[in-house]
Amino acid sequence: MNSDKMISIITSGSWKNIETDEICSFSWTVTNQSINIHFKSGNKAGRGDSHKFVKIYHSKKEMENCNVIRFQSNLFTSEFKLCSENGPLHVVSAVFGKMNLEKI
Repeated sequence: MNSDKMISIITSGSWKNIETDEICSFSWTVTNQSINIHFKSGNKAGRGDSHKFVKIYHSKKEMENCNVIRFQSNLFTSEFKLCSENGPLHVVSAVFGKMNLEKI
């Protein structure tokens, strides 16, 4: 899949953390180029966080067929690995932490 399709999958619907049962969703904000997380249930319910002013850290060719996207800011990297359109989704991020998520 290409990077646009992958971002669309990540930001549509909800994801369940396999280890903690927390439910979260992701969104993209164009104005400040940020990937955002919002927790819907669990210990972090109602909270959210943003990795702001990011750029996708891949070449144009890599973005045409990928299952990993790295968002890079001046200080941090957030990596999303999507195994298929239905998940699982593995997140490794200095902002969001490490999570193994399944689509719900």
